[in-house]
Amino acid sequence: MSTDDPEVTTVTSKGQITIPSQLREEFGLERGTKLMVVPTDYGLVLKKLELPSVEEFQQRVEERAETVELSMEEVDELVHEARGSGE
Repeated sequence: MSTDDPEVTTVTSKGQITIPSQLREEFGLERGTKLMVVPTDYGLVLKKLELPSVEEFQQRVEERAETVELSMEEVDELVHEARGSGE
């Protein structure tokens, strides 16, 4: 099967869908994989999110900590802004 061959799936009453196993294997979609749903003029597009591991994230933070000076309060504020939370 090529990626151009259409597959049919059904939306459940909870708004869930099952991605056919052959496509999950082809695109490396495992349990817990995050997908972004993007609305377009033609319908919905699913995009696999490639998130860094906790270790990779910590390394990135440490590398940037040497060049950027932020207090923990400022870091917390930025995290809440990114999450869309005003808490």
